[in-house]
Amino acid sequence: MLMVRKAFRRGALWVLCACMGWTAVEAAPADDPPGPYDVRVLAGGVALTKKLAAQTPWLSADADWSVVGWVRPSRSITGPALIAGVGDPQGAGRYFAIDGGTLGFAQGADNVLRSTQTLRAGSWTQVAAVAQGERLTLYANGRKVASGRVQQTAIAPTLVFGPRQQPAAYTQHFGGDIAGFTAQAGALDAQAIARLAANAPDPALQRFEDASPGWRLQVKQMAGQLAPQPAATLPRSSAAFSAPVAQPVPDAPALQSLDATSWRVDAWQLAAAPELGAATGATLSRRDDTTGNASWHVATVPGTVLTTLVDRGVYPDPDIGLNNMAIPEALSRQDWWYRSSFDLPAAAQGKRLELLFNGINYAGEIWVNGVQVGRTRGAFARGRFDVSRQLKPGRNVIAVRVSPPPHPGIAHEQSMRAGVGENGGMQALDGPTFIASEGWDWIPAVRDRNAGLWQDVQLHASGPLALGDIQVLTARLAPDHQRAELEINVPLRNDTPAAVQGNVQLAFGDVTIQRQVTVPAGGSTLKFTAADTPQLRLVNPRLWWPNGYGEPALYTLQVGVDVEGARSDAQQLRFGIREVTYELSLFDDEGALRRVLVDLNQARQRGERIVDVRHAAIRPVPGGNAQSLYPGALGSPAVQQLDDSTLAPHLVIRINGVRIAVKGGNWGMDDWRKRVSRERLEPYFRLQRDAHFNVVRNWVGQNTEASFFELADEYGMLVLNDFWQSTQNYNMEPADAALFLDNAAEVIKRFRNHPSIVLWFGRNEGVPAPILNEGLDKLVAELDGTRWYTGSSNEINLQGSGPYNYREPVAYFNKLAQGFSVEVGTPSFSTLESFKASVPAVGDQWPISDAWAYHDWHQSGNGDTNSFMRTLTDKLGAPTSLEDFERKAQLLNYETHRAIFEGFNAQLWSKNSGRLLWMSHPAWPSNMWQVYSHDYDTHAAYYGVRTAAETLHVQMNLPGYEVVVVNNAATPERGLRVRAQVYAHDGKLLQQREQPLDAAAVAVSAPVLQLAPLLKDTNGLGFVRLQLLGRDAVVRSRNFYWVARDAVAMRGLDALAKVPLQLTTQLQQGNEAVLCATVRNRSQQVALNTKLTLVDAQGQRILPAYYSDNYLSLVPGEERVVEIRGPSAATLRNATLQLRGWNAEPSTGVANGVP
Repeated sequence: MLMVRKAFRRGALWVLCACMGWTAVEAAPADDPPGPYDVRVLAGGVALTKKLAAQTPWLSADADWSVVGWVRPSRSITGPALIAGVGDPQGAGRYFAIDGGTLGFAQGADNVLRSTQTLRAGSWTQVAAVAQGERLTLYANGRKVASGRVQQTAIAPTLVFGPRQQPAAYTQHFGGDIAGFTAQAGALDAQAIARLAANAPDPALQRFEDASPGWRLQVKQMAGQLAPQPAATLPRSSAAFSAPVAQPVPDAPALQSLDATSWRVDAWQLAAAPELGAATGATLSRRDDTTGNASWHVATVPGTVLTTLVDRGVYPDPDIGLNNMAIPEALSRQDWWYRSSFDLPAAAQGKRLELLFNGINYAGEIWVNGVQVGRTRGAFARGRFDVSRQLKPGRNVIAVRVSPPPHPGIAHEQSMRAGVGENGGMQALDGPTFIASEGWDWIPAVRDRNAGLWQDVQLHASGPLALGDIQVLTARLAPDHQRAELEINVPLRNDTPAAVQGNVQLAFGDVTIQRQVTVPAGGSTLKFTAADTPQLRLVNPRLWWPNGYGEPALYTLQVGVDVEGARSDAQQLRFGIREVTYELSLFDDEGALRRVLVDLNQARQRGERIVDVRHAAIRPVPGGNAQSLYPGALGSPAVQQLDDSTLAPHLVIRINGVRIAVKGGNWGMDDWRKRVSRERLEPYFRLQRDAHFNVVRNWVGQNTEASFFELADEYGMLVLNDFWQSTQNYNMEPADAALFLDNAAEVIKRFRNHPSIVLWFGRNEGVPAPILNEGLDKLVAELDGTRWYTGSSNEINLQGSGPYNYREPVAYFNKLAQGFSVEVGTPSFSTLESFKASVPAVGDQWPISDAWAYHDWHQSGNGDTNSFMRTLTDKLGAPTSLEDFERKAQLLNYETHRAIFEGFNAQLWSKNSGRLLWMSHPAWPSNMWQVYSHDYDTHAAYYGVRTAAETLHVQMNLPGYEVVVVNNAATPERGLRVRAQVYAHDGKLLQQREQPLDAAAVAVSAPVLQLAPLLKDTNGLGFVRLQLLGRDAVVRSRNFYWVARDAVAMRGLDALAKVPLQLTTQLQQGNEAVLCATVRNRSQQVALNTKLTLVDAQGQRILPAYYSDNYLSLVPGEERVVEIRGPSAATLRNATLQLRGWNAEPSTGVANGVP
């Protein structure tokens, strides 16, 4: 670039010669004028800001100055909108503007110099504004177009291109290119302006800086512990490790029949490879092999290596205390052998035989009768191996060499001195695997890194034709839900050298379908649509709905294929009829941000791509980031433009056309040792459902197994499903992209029929590298086609993550976790009983010790409990014992967790569309992010969210104390009545108000009552009781608040008088045993946060037990009935119900009602 310098007063002026190029800008000395700048602004994007030197002379009120550049709008815009300039866009500034489609120059909100010069979309216009003395002259294309007076005001040293913060009257945002922009001292004359206008920018050579740049690539990473931590920082206990306790050895046959042609392989043994010396798979899979007989353990399969070793009594239970420290890290640094033997069933003989491994972590080497038949790699890949030639009548032996992830990292052990440590480390390289097992801020390092046959092994027999991964799709759903059309794709594999004729049969509900097919060698996919199969047009279908919106109805599909009249293969699967669509804010072809409703299933049927998720297509927007539409996609019938952009840019999920208020939580891992049987997981899903949650997030894919998705289907839980990569610019990226994508393809094909899955996240908190991001997007489009894939779990059409530590309840109403927030957390201490069970050493229980830190009561990091402890002490007084601490912690637990979801409710559909706790579910006995304990116990946090998340709900909003009613149902509620009562701290009723209302569907009401005036009579501390009554005067929702003027006044709660409560119980029989407990407050005082605990004859908690409510607060004269559902009538018949509370006298009741 050639430049000519010309002196001007105290500064210097750069004049751009007519012969100049536009391809490079040399760095000017710091005291020279800024620029020239070449900037591209998106109409839907954000501004670009450049800071100037604080003492820039020409920013003073009386200086002469010039602002010049070129402007090319990307679209027709009438304005008013600011284009670019210097100073405060909302106040004292100097900005080019567009108004009525013509050029102007703004010197503040009410001072605009206008011209008749049109700024045309796609065309360059040279613009200049020159101030000399009190005269302002505006130029366009080298000629004067307007003049006026200079607003002689000092301005801030800031350049802004495409300002978003504009005066209130400026309702549009400029989008387009700005070239050669500079602002400088001195007044350019008309000739200089004309010379500049003679050379328009060349777009082919221009290098624009994007005001809204594409998403950045990862530039840094963390590898975890690089060396073992100092021994002095390791956690210490006051007691010795627990003694190992062997569990009974299961007595299971080697083959368990699943159906007529499938068996589960059981009776596995496990041994450490080093203990078997030089033994190989060839020897270990021989019938007569006796290698290392003393080294073999009866294995727990499905299960990990560590689970087997704990079950067999080799190591103590790592859930308890600091027992995990008694287990060596060496388990993750050696290979292991599994072995099983079985007799081939008669029904399998003469068939094509296939061994199916549903999950090996991390790598598997499979041997059958002395022959290696294959390998697996990646925790989520299925291994399918044709063993027809290897399996023989009589005894057969399978041996599997299992290798843990190759980069296990170095464990950080949490303690008071060592702190929380990093989240993960080297093992992130090995994704797809359980990368959290290296240790995170919610679990310690799992010693075997979850290595093993963590999913089951099956033997499958088929004929000439075999079925692949069948796909069932809801092709169309009528808006009135009265009709639906299905599409079913049936892959058929033919391993013979010639074509095979077969008969395919499908059956579900009252629908039966048959079709004769000829399958070529290799195989083909048979497609059934409503167009060729009228039976797939359903009338009045049972739809799958998320919890709280209807029944999560499921159908069972039976598929069989016969060859020459004999069954060749068969499958059974479940599916749900449901439609998922997405409200999103996406950039269009011109850079404008469009609020649209996207139907990806319709796009799939049309062969269209809609959402561009590439890094370059992800741009900053006000409130976050947004993806783009593919060119031309805005005109697709699969894209509906929406008028209401209130929630932009945040996601809204619609199921069956209904907006879903998404409420729930993250599951970091179902179980830290991957004990994931249906029997173990189902109570957790029931607790989530009963808490009125409707979503779980499969964080980093750590919960990817059949039982998880099956239970999510049954309990109406939407699943936000991650793949196996965590935080960008923090965690390492996977080393093997091909392996990652192979595992992802397996997961998509295997689980795509589950109606619970509603989207795919490529990465936790960040976008995967392009090879993975675009690869995953392609896989989802090809193998699924109905769901949104997005690279990141936050920030892109979603809110950022956090916070994770204690915050005041009011913050969740007015500033935290707004929009669609996938992670927001707060400390959540478990019940006293649960804590003591996991930390049994009395010396470790109080005061706070290393055992607390090891079980995630953090003193640093995201979950730093210092703000929680300060608040507890300030508001409720310093804890004096474990029991006193737990009592006070539960009060905060209830209040904060309720506030998280009531704050969500308060601005539902105006600012909020989804909110997920970090976390709802604990992977082990934790004391941090959870709403219930690992042992199924439920503490106050659970009942706080259960209250706030109910479908029809009455609440008091903060900070104004307004009462509103939330109705998340798809139908309105009429004839309701809100009752509000205000009590003094001594239990005296001070005020009562009632108000009738009708609650609209899927909406939050306007304020029904204003309670602030009523609270003035509480003398600084009082209680609010809310009830929502139906037409029949039955309470539909209730709520209870303790309200204090300040922290000092809140301490008055500790002075509440003790209250004797009456407790009676009655056992009822039905589909399940129910214990009805009646709690009565006959005193004149309020009973606060009263807890019921069901225990057996030995005083041990009965778990799981499902309480209809708990942590009750009762006003004088109030009576409450709590239903408790337990495992069996026999168990409940001998149970005792214990009662304790904030100020309740402890008492008990027994199942027959006699205390």
